[in-house]
Amino acid sequence: MNKDAIWGVLVLVLVASLSAAVIDRDDAAVEQDPPGNQDEPEEQISVNETAPVHDDGHLHPAPILSLISAEDDGAAISMYGFVIHAHPNQILVDVVFENESIAQISPDPSGLWNFTVTTDATGIVSLNFTANHGMENTTSDPMVVDLDRTEDEQATDDGGQTNHTEGNASNGNESDNSTGNQTHNGTDDSTGNETDNGTGNETDNGTTDPTGPTQPTYDSSDMGQFWLDVFRCQPGQNITPVDDLTTATVETHECSVSITMNETHITIVTNGLPDHDFESTLACSQGNDCTRAQNYEWTIPRSPANDTTGGHDDTNCPEANGDYECAAALGEVAIAVNGVPFYGPEDGPGGDAVASQHGAYEEDRQPIVLGVCHAHNGQGGTFHYHADANCLHWHPEEGETMLDYDDSTPAAVAQNTANGSHSAVIGVSMDGYPIYGLWGYDDQMNIVEMKSSYKLKEGETGYNGIDDYVYVEGLGHLDVCNGHFGPTPEFPDGIYHYHSTMMNGEGDMGFPYFLLCYHGETFLDEGGNGADCSGFGETWGPGIGPPPEGCEGGPGGQLEDVQQLTPAMALSNAWLWIGLLALVAARIRLKKA
Repeated sequence: MNKDAIWGVLVLVLVASLSAAVIDRDDAAVEQDPPGNQDEPEEQISVNETAPVHDDGHLHPAPILSLISAEDDGAAISMYGFVIHAHPNQILVDVVFENESIAQISPDPSGLWNFTVTTDATGIVSLNFTANHGMENTTSDPMVVDLDRTEDEQATDDGGQTNHTEGNASNGNESDNSTGNQTHNGTDDSTGNETDNGTGNETDNGTTDPTGPTQPTYDSSDMGQFWLDVFRCQPGQNITPVDDLTTATVETHECSVSITMNETHITIVTNGLPDHDFESTLACSQGNDCTRAQNYEWTIPRSPANDTTGGHDDTNCPEANGDYECAAALGEVAIAVNGVPFYGPEDGPGGDAVASQHGAYEEDRQPIVLGVCHAHNGQGGTFHYHADANCLHWHPEEGETMLDYDDSTPAAVAQNTANGSHSAVIGVSMDGYPIYGLWGYDDQMNIVEMKSSYKLKEGETGYNGIDDYVYVEGLGHLDVCNGHFGPTPEFPDGIYHYHSTMMNGEGDMGFPYFLLCYHGETFLDEGGNGADCSGFGETWGPGIGPPPEGCEGGPGGQLEDVQQLTPAMALSNAWLWIGLLALVAARIRLKKA
């Protein structure tokens, strides 16, 4: 056989090897993702990729009215109630008496409303209430309140009057109030509750029904609708452009949130931009690395469940003793309702970023400055909150800017949103439980500023971050994870929930500010590579250092365009290399010949 014939045979061998590689790769691709054999449930419910979907066809469900209490002294009728809606301050409650509209009431931001009418009418006094959301043209079911003023059914006790009130035709709520809903704290606020600001801004609503409405407004065992209603920046909602106050120019940043769900999971995709004016601070002013849109994706449980397994790594929350999964010390621990991540308490060098901001110690390892609402931008344009985040529910008055939000001291922060009501939801934890603002119910159902139960160890300042703090049960209102079980306006029957805290029970720093561990089960390890990719932009990232192992694809720790290596692919690659080596060897031998 001549040299050309031998060379031709070898070329055919190489072509056959290449063909085997292509065929095996195609087979491997099919084996990786066979139809009908997915890990996720078959039914994926896409909720709002183009617009939020609700049963009534509107952006939000129609308002729901509830009556908390009523008082009738024979001359005036006073009522106190609650409206359930994602935007209660956009609702008008219309009151009709004797077929005539006599008042229109605007609830406060938490949904509370009060109403007083003076009348000498006798017999059955019937008041008809409806709640209207003009922007979406939705109206609640009517709530009819009948008060019986017939003489033989009146009852007085020591000059007080007891009235039987039949209310809320839509849900059959009934209230029998003998307390008169009276308070004696000295000042009358806009909700009709009296508040004594000299006693720690505590509000006593004076009602024997501590949970307010007699029925839950949402189902705590299925939180899907709740998160659809409270998250902002979703398609179809009004989104106002906002400005980065660190820069000299006026930006038009727009937040973005998309929510999808299946039977067990809720997936939240956001661009990480806030829906209020903000400050990027040093990364922007010194490094020209200002806040910009990201591509975040988080998965939380649709039905939160308490973690009862224990046995967790307690590195980032030693006080939890492994009973609960620790939140990240650096990086994302929760998601604000505008799609911005909440970060853990530590800064890049490892200190307590918030304690440093308020002068508990001087951070001399790396310049750290928090902007308005205890937020700033990390490297890579990653805007995030380290504490507070209550500017979500604070709006500048005429002539003010976001810089008028007072975060000059930890004690000042809560006063920005002190209105005598329970705080609104500011975010969701990775375990699916809600995070509320600074104000909540204590054990006596007073509205108080919620206090953390962590304190600095003797002689420590927060310079060493988590390691400088110790949990003291009962020091504040909250547990080792910075939450508790109890009623909230949306879940009057009770739900486990967290609060943001700026102070502890002794009036010092309110570490951990959001949360330190997860009271419920999370999906953090599901479908991932187990790598801890927190701290992007602070401990690793462009201009800082290489990523931790497994985080080479970015903050989410997942590489793009990576194909799993299967045995078939490995075999095809082996044939390819054998063919190439055989070709080279043969060519060398032919030359020698």
